[in-house]
Amino acid sequence: MIELHKIVSNVASKDPQAFELLYKETSPKLFAICLHLLNYDNETAEDVLQETYIKIWNNAPNYNPDKGSPLAWMSTIARNQTFDRIRSYKYRPQLTQELEYESHEYASSELDYSDKKYYLEQISYFKEQLEKLPEIQQQALTQSIVYGYTHDEISNDLKVPLGTIKSWLRRHLSSIKIEMDGFVKA
Repeated sequence: MIELHKIVSNVASKDPQAFELLYKETSPKLFAICLHLLNYDNETAEDVLQETYIKIWNNAPNYNPDKGSPLAWMSTIARNQTFDRIRSYKYRPQLTQELEYESHEYASSELDYSDKKYYLEQISYFKEQLEKLPEIQQQALTQSIVYGYTHDEISNDLKVPLGTIKSWLRRHLSSIKIEMDGFVKA
């Protein structure tokens, strides 16, 4: 059985053969973690795995065996790298100009055509309401609603004070909700 503690110690000394052995022994497990968290997006999981091993290479001198096993330490790095990717722009879905119901989750076989048409009309109406706002406020709402950004992430990304972001979101979501409540299925 391979002694991972010793291999990580050698990697900390920047031994390329030890790093290759570490990769060979642990990459299937770490790849499985990335793949699972990324909903089986193979290409992105491979990218995240590469980033994970770069971080392992760079942080191997900081590994403390008293805090856990090498595999637990590496698994934590893999999970954190995956979550970073999920939160990043690189992995979030892009908005499309055209609305096609096939690209939305609600397009299940359980909905009949009139339901799908109604939801598409709602989305179109929502976009109309959104387009009435200044560009930066549209971005803030889109990042919150579509991409699931936190208030802090939006504030940092748009370089707008946190209180302003919270105020915009509260005000605009409330007014759009009122508008959408008036949108009744015919």
